[in-house]
Amino acid sequence: MDFQEKRREPRIRLDTVRLPFLGSRKEDQVCFEYLPLDVSPHGFSIAIPQWLVNRERLQEGDLINLNVPFELNGKTFHQGKVVWTRWGEALEGQIIGMSLEKEMPPSYPLYFSLETSSLVAAKNVPLEELLLRVLKDSVLLKKGISIYFNHLIPYFSRITGYPSKDYPTLKHTFLNDIKNKIKQHHEKLDELYNLFKNSANHETIAQHVNLEDLRDLVESEIYIDVMKITFESDAALQYLRAIKDLEYKLYYSYNNIVMVYIESLTQ
Repeated sequence: MDFQEKRREPRIRLDTVRLPFLGSRKEDQVCFEYLPLDVSPHGFSIAIPQWLVNRERLQEGDLINLNVPFELNGKTFHQGKVVWTRWGEALEGQIIGMSLEKEMPPSYPLYFSLETSSLVAAKNVPLEELLLRVLKDSVLLKKGISIYFNHLIPYFSRITGYPSKDYPTLKHTFLNDIKNKIKQHHEKLDELYNLFKNSANHETIAQHVNLEDLRDLVESEIYIDVMKITFESDAALQYLRAIKDLEYKLYYSYNNIVMVYIESLTQ
């Protein structure tokens, strides 16, 4: 990575700060929260405690988008494969052991070092600048989801096998509700971006950002399994998968905001 030589000294170990990140199962793109646990060259595990709002039960063999870069020996990884699971009494939740998969350079100069079990940030990128960049990307990604879905609403009526006489009711009670939620979430993300652009800074992120509220804004408004039942068209599903690809990038942006949040605790 081009910023690795100028990285800051790691200051926060993962075992001292426990904030949830967003992961997604690659097969069905279901989103869930998780806590990184044992992050070291000797092992990598995550936990899904019962107190998390958005939980998922993982199985051996599941391929997981961690949506966070984990660095080892100069290489970064974003995915993990579940190799074992067990119940953790102390955390009251599922503990998952993983192998790292799919090497990929990070999109932002923040990552977790497996060698130090710590969060590392590049020296040559101010965290203020990084936070604005991630927030702006989040706004644009949610806007893209809104545009895609707005185009899909009339498209659904032409390509799906849904009875035409029932479509107006479906559109009013189901599709427009999703459309409005996406629009509201985009507007709130835009407000947050402008707040930090005009007055706030990364050192005060804890004063202005409630991570649970932010998670609600970035998580999917679209349940693809429900859509598959409602609409039988392959063309419609291709559009929905394109939306899911944008959501995957949005989860990555959210996790980087959490990482800036953690880094700000040392300021």
